[in-house]
Amino acid sequence: MSGVYWGIVVGLLAMVAIFFVCLELVYSKAKGSPQAPSGRIDEPSEAVTQGSVGHRQAA
Repeated sequence: MSGVYWGIVVGLLAMVAIFFVCLELVYSKAKGSPQAPSGRIDEPSEAVTQGSVGHRQAA
């Protein structure tokens, strides 16, 4: 068989291996992610403070 044939075979095997590695990474992150709290999810976890950062004050 020619070198081109084996190059294609090795490339396809590498793509399949990378696919399974990516699936493993995605599922390992999904299992390790913390669950949403039982309260409302649209509330911020800490209060937003309004400061004068970035604002000019009249002189």
